[in-house]
Amino acid sequence: MLQDRERTQVEKLTSWYTVAVLLVIGILLAKLGWMQLVENEYYASRADAQRSRLLTITAARGDISTSDGVVLVTDHSSYQVTVDYLAIREDGAYKEDVIELLSKLLDDAQMTPEKIIEICDANRGYLYKPIVIKKDLDIAAVSRIEAHRDVLPGVNIESVPDRTYMHGTLASHVLGYIGLVSQEELDTQTEAQNAGDENATNYKMGDYVGKVGAEKQYDAYLRGVNGYREVEVNAAGRPVSDVETIDPQNGNSLILTIDYDLQFALEKAMDETIARLQTQARSDKAGTGAGVLLDVNTGKVLAMVSRPDDNITQQNRAIQGRYLPGSTFKPVTAVAALESGVISDTEKIYTPGRYWEKPYIKTTAPSGYYNLYNGMALSDNVYFQELGNRAGIDNIAKYGEMLGLEGSTGIDLAYESSGARASEGLPTPEKREMYQQKAAANWGVYWDKKIAEAEADFAKELALATSEEEKAKIERRRKSTISIYESEKLINMKWAAEWHAADTFNVSIGQGRQNYTPLQLAVYASALANGGTVYQPYVVEKVVDDEGNIVMENQPVVKQQADISEDTLRKVKEAMCRVTSPGGGAYGLFANFPSDIRIAAKTGTAQPGRTGYIVGTKQYYDGLFICYAPADNPQVAFACVMEYGYSGSGSAGHVAKAVLEEYFALNQPAAEGATESAVSP
Repeated sequence: MLQDRERTQVEKLTSWYTVAVLLVIGILLAKLGWMQLVENEYYASRADAQRSRLLTITAARGDISTSDGVVLVTDHSSYQVTVDYLAIREDGAYKEDVIELLSKLLDDAQMTPEKIIEICDANRGYLYKPIVIKKDLDIAAVSRIEAHRDVLPGVNIESVPDRTYMHGTLASHVLGYIGLVSQEELDTQTEAQNAGDENATNYKMGDYVGKVGAEKQYDAYLRGVNGYREVEVNAAGRPVSDVETIDPQNGNSLILTIDYDLQFALEKAMDETIARLQTQARSDKAGTGAGVLLDVNTGKVLAMVSRPDDNITQQNRAIQGRYLPGSTFKPVTAVAALESGVISDTEKIYTPGRYWEKPYIKTTAPSGYYNLYNGMALSDNVYFQELGNRAGIDNIAKYGEMLGLEGSTGIDLAYESSGARASEGLPTPEKREMYQQKAAANWGVYWDKKIAEAEADFAKELALATSEEEKAKIERRRKSTISIYESEKLINMKWAAEWHAADTFNVSIGQGRQNYTPLQLAVYASALANGGTVYQPYVVEKVVDDEGNIVMENQPVVKQQADISEDTLRKVKEAMCRVTSPGGGAYGLFANFPSDIRIAAKTGTAQPGRTGYIVGTKQYYDGLFICYAPADNPQVAFACVMEYGYSGSGSAGHVAKAVLEEYFALNQPAAEGATESAVSP
């Protein structure tokens, strides 16, 4: 009986287990059927994804060449080692033997196993994207790694384009450089895309993009479109066969307006001049500056230099540095006075050695009578202060703006200074109001601080006073002191809020509340040369594809035409020619130039007053120079600033001479035939 009950229980349990097993099998079969019949494509694609990888084929970035065909920037093939994150890991940890062997084969003290792991950890968010461990591998390292491919699962050697600047730092500030896209740039891109901007970039993490210069400004043309290679991989994550390849589209190339020989001559002259200045006591701090050569009839930049260039991440002083113009501004003052009718070109003004109104600004010109021509030639401060006094600050600002000295030039390079702040650019009525309000407010802050400090000091005295009589005396002194401070505050604020004659005197000779970039000075010199046309400067002539087809071409753009009479411009231009004529301040620089190549110029010496320019009793100055040539049929204009150069003719003028000698081929040796004919009977 007992055995029957046990047998019955076993049979029941067996039946239950049988049902359960059949139920589980049924569910599995149903799931299998669902996967095979309904989700077949989904799981097939997942299986494919686990045995294939998409590898990026980086597009070559476009070349950058000079106008005369010299390639300055190109991409060349280089090798880099990459790893597949999943393939170099096992059971949740890195394959230490693979990491250590890779480190040993790289033979680089920087590439320790710990460093390789650090790089992998930083990029683990992109599981199927090859992680770049090291770029620019030498052929020896490539050979060592290739010889051990069978024991380096997930490690690959890739051939990729590498940006190469063929001539070192030549034109470095024009060219710019590339770097990894930043998170800030990606965020900006996202914002632009969300706003529906059709011109928004399409960067991805890990992309190399232009950071400054032409590399940045024309990045969309230069970048190209990456290709892709779909490969089948084995269990070790190593590619075994290609599935599909989409070739990259190389970037377009830039043809600059820059002329190679002119650029080389400009940089060489800049460096040689700096080296010479550094040996002289009055300019031993020289080392910084910029220069620009323009085509006066188009706005093309033929050469541009910024120093120092040991680190191209430093600012491009040609478009970003702001400088007092010194006497290079005097042609503007002359134009304003002549156009206003307050003086003629031949009217003589007596110079006693300093101007007769405060602050009695001195002149380096000899005492005597000066008109426009000898006043410009010898850069007489008294003469131009009187011209500015008669013309008035509004007219000076008006004609300076007409000649291109207000606002950015619009050059096709990133980060040009706009001169929008109150202390920058021309002292226009708007700028003067901004500056004066700020100056007045600063005086208010200064005196409020003085008053607060005085009140605190008197409070301490009162706290220590031991008698009512002593307290009364302290209180009388407090009221008197605070009253004086309040009066000084009002006087200073009122003075700062007004424009004074002395301010106009300073501006008239290129000092005071104004400053410009070297490029602005070059644009201004061009406008004087070509009859008042202000062109928008540009450094890229055109963009071409791999076949040489023009993708985009820049054309001369006229920003504005100065409303200045031909007669006034003719007189001012002739006055500038006197600067390089016998007796002029820059005659020695161009004395050997042919008579048919006259140079119209203006030297400048500026007193910035910034930190570093006054050392004890020693005063340093910036040297500036503007010019154009030939004076009778202008082709090019040049502007140069040499920080701590002491004088324009002694510093920047030498750079101008070298560049013009190159432009007019005056430094070329005589042809062999010409030499022979000269000695032939």
